[in-house]
Amino acid sequence: MLPIKLTIEGLYSYQTRQIIDFSELTQAGLFGIFGSVGSGKSSILEAVSFALYGETERMNSKDSRAYNMMNLRSNRSFIEFDFQNYENRKFRAVREFKRNSKRFDKVEISNSIFYEEKNGEWIPMENTNASEILGLSYDNFKRTIIIPQGQFKEFLELGARDRTQMMKEIFGLHKYDLQDKVSELSRSNDVFLAELKGKLGTFEEVSEELIHRKRDEAGLSKMNFEKEKEIHNQLETQFQKLKNLKTDSDNLKIKESEFQIKENENEKFQKLEQDLEVFENAERIFKSLLTEQKRLSIEISKNVKVQELTKVEFDSLSENLNNLKKNISNLENDFNQLENSKQKAVELLSISKVLDFEIQKNLLLERIGKGEETISNSKNREIEIQKNIDSEINNISDLKSKKTDTKILMEVENWFQTQKNFQNELHQNQKNINSKLEEIASQESLLNQFPKNWKSDFSEKITSLNERKLNLQNQKSHLELSQKLAEFAQNIESGKPCPLCGSIEHPEILVSENVSESMKKLNSEILEIEQELEKIRIDESQVSKIIELKQAFDNQKVELENQKLETVKKLQFHSEQFIWKQFDKENENDFQIQKNQALELEKNISSAEKILDDNRKIFENQQKETKRFEDAIAEFRNKKISLETSVFDLKDSLKVLDFTDFENSNSEEIKIESETLSEKNTSVESQYKQLQKDLFEITPKVASKETLLSQISKQIVELQKSEKENNENLESVLSKSSFKNIEEVEVILAQDFDVQTIRKEIQDFKISFNTLKEIISSLKLKLKESDFDESSFLAKQELFLSSQENISELQKQLTIVEQQLSDLQKSFDIKKELIVEQDKLMLRKSNLDTLFNLFKGSGFVQYVSSIYLKQLCDNANVRFHRMTKNQLSLQVNDKNEFEIIDYLNEGKTRSVKTLSGGQSFQVSLSLALALAESVQSQAKSDKNFFFIDEGFGTQDPESVNLVFETLMNLQKENRIVGIISHVEDLKEKIPISLNVTKDEENGSFLSLRVGEF
Repeated sequence: MLPIKLTIEGLYSYQTRQIIDFSELTQAGLFGIFGSVGSGKSSILEAVSFALYGETERMNSKDSRAYNMMNLRSNRSFIEFDFQNYENRKFRAVREFKRNSKRFDKVEISNSIFYEEKNGEWIPMENTNASEILGLSYDNFKRTIIIPQGQFKEFLELGARDRTQMMKEIFGLHKYDLQDKVSELSRSNDVFLAELKGKLGTFEEVSEELIHRKRDEAGLSKMNFEKEKEIHNQLETQFQKLKNLKTDSDNLKIKESEFQIKENENEKFQKLEQDLEVFENAERIFKSLLTEQKRLSIEISKNVKVQELTKVEFDSLSENLNNLKKNISNLENDFNQLENSKQKAVELLSISKVLDFEIQKNLLLERIGKGEETISNSKNREIEIQKNIDSEINNISDLKSKKTDTKILMEVENWFQTQKNFQNELHQNQKNINSKLEEIASQESLLNQFPKNWKSDFSEKITSLNERKLNLQNQKSHLELSQKLAEFAQNIESGKPCPLCGSIEHPEILVSENVSESMKKLNSEILEIEQELEKIRIDESQVSKIIELKQAFDNQKVELENQKLETVKKLQFHSEQFIWKQFDKENENDFQIQKNQALELEKNISSAEKILDDNRKIFENQQKETKRFEDAIAEFRNKKISLETSVFDLKDSLKVLDFTDFENSNSEEIKIESETLSEKNTSVESQYKQLQKDLFEITPKVASKETLLSQISKQIVELQKSEKENNENLESVLSKSSFKNIEEVEVILAQDFDVQTIRKEIQDFKISFNTLKEIISSLKLKLKESDFDESSFLAKQELFLSSQENISELQKQLTIVEQQLSDLQKSFDIKKELIVEQDKLMLRKSNLDTLFNLFKGSGFVQYVSSIYLKQLCDNANVRFHRMTKNQLSLQVNDKNEFEIIDYLNEGKTRSVKTLSGGQSFQVSLSLALALAESVQSQAKSDKNFFFIDEGFGTQDPESVNLVFETLMNLQKENRIVGIISHVEDLKEKIPISLNVTKDEENGSFLSLRVGEF
């Protein structure tokens, strides 16, 4: 991540808006933020963390974070942070709080949004997840980019378990924690194996022999089925013929019964057909005339009601129209005088303004006189301050002419320090060589305790002892056999078979001897031989270890001698690099005196520059003060001219009134008179326009109602005429029909006849009746030509059913046998597949067991973690050695814990907790830089940024120089480092920095300081 710009307002001690442009700071490679304790230095880093992650180290969400982060004199907190990620894409994070206007302690986040710059525009993003943008979680961010106060030594002092967990999170080592995955795969594999075993158990009796037997059985069943099927087919043909004749005979009886029912229904349908014809005739002649008669009666009644309602509405509207005309006539005169009255109201208001402007002009003339006197005094003060500034400039110029180049001083100091490091390294090399010589001599002394030809001597002894042991073991076996035979001999009984040979005759029974003493002696001798063999093996192993250790010490001695030669060469080469003629490389004290003088001169210059800066600020503020008074006077004069112009314009605009009549009047009274007149004018105009509007709306309504009344009257006359004509037509048609009167017709038409449905029912009945008659005739003719005997049919049916049962049983048996054969074949195929699958799973189980043993107990993760830790140690030691002048080194022990190698105490190790505060800072800084490099290299960042917020106060001046040299070298490694401190010595060495100053009234302010390097 690379910061670009930070804007903060209303946050902690930052009351007013402050903007940090990081571009000039990051270009320097090393910059600082300096200020007194509590001035607000750390708040800058907290603003960055909160803008990115919505988290802070100082407070969490339970601490009323929004309220406590907001400045108590502000009602709004605002953070805007522009930055560049490892892909060189630019982003902006914005966070904003607002205080509730009714509750001072209620502060809520009102805005939280991320933007990305695309084609010069800031495009809002859907989420606010900085982890995805930066490739770092919040915890890793505060460990590798911005390290808050109090957490600088966190990584160094973590326990082994916590540090391993942290390494897993930072470097993504979870991917190597495969124990659970392997366990899951193993459990899954065992489940599959158990399932396979269960499945194979169900196929235990399935074999190729069983399949062959079942196939023969299926062939025999099929042959019997085919033979019986042929006989069945012949019977089926004969039976079907008789069955058809029986069906026709039964069908004839049914049809004759149905025909009898149809004949009974025929008379009913004839009557229904006659009634339907009468209904259709009445409907055709009278229905339309009766419908029209009813419609006309309803229409006439409806129009009469509408006529009555319309007459009432017409009378009401006519009365309203007359009232409107009367009211308009009453307002006519006031409305005609309206324009003149409006002008009078406007001019009264203008006269009131003129009176007010005259008063304001007199006040401005007084303020202009006082301001001109103040401006004169301010310019005299500027002249005095400028004299002080010129004096300080001359003083600084004199001091700088005596100044020694700081860069040369740093280079010479680095040369002397490197010279000391090489000398210490040479001394340490010789000390280590002497130590190795002592260790080699110690091993040779131990080796002299054994024979020179120890290998052949040990081999001869081992061979001799093994031969003796074999001979004794043979003797022991012979004794054990004799003892066992003697036991058998004692158990032999006369007349019974021998347990060994089975013979019942026992001519010479073995007499037992007492062998227990011999056995005990043999066992004792064998044990002594084995002990001697074990002692020889131990001595042989010990000699081998002594030789190996001596060889290792010899190799280490040669390596140390080579290192010593290399150090000597470096020391000679380094001595030749001393090029500064104004210093003596043999007299470091003289250099230190000149260096201290240069530092003292630098302080004097800084002090003079500070005084000059203060004077310039005072001069600038005084100029601003003068400019402020001049601008105010100019503004007063402009206002005076503006007022005079306005007075002239207002007087010139008077048309109805004369200003001289009101010169001594009161402005407020004239204004009230104008407002009263304006209200009256507005009321007259509004009432007149509303009456005209109402007249315009009601006039057409009256005319419309009048026209509607005329139309309704005409329509009623027309409807009554049509009703009379329809009644005459109805009487004429009735006289010509067969019906007696209209009531009879209405009764007939009231019947609920569905003509189409009834017509269809009658037609369907006629078709059904005639069809049934034809079928009966046909069946009688068919049965007459063929003789049907019921007894013959029953006998043939019994034979057919018996055959059908036999064929069904054979079919069932054949199906069962074929299904069994098919099932056996499928089961056998499945069994073969399961056996193959079982072999695969057994092989997989073996492989998984091997993997489980590898990954058990997160062993592999710890192994990988230890590799990462050792790499971090190696990288950290590059800087740590330089800071400690090669006196201390950092390493990781077998328990993955950090420990210190102390070269001033024979290279012995000790706990990191024994380090002083300054040393702890040095090793923590080295380790943090190495950790940051590793993490940010994973994020593929080509330009890395690192911020430190503590630690320099624990360093002495010499250590500060070493730390500063380390930080300066980071620039060559394309690293950007920012530091926060209140150490003045360090501030003087930083090329560019931000100064934080806190004002009790206005809060914290930021200013940029550029050094001379």
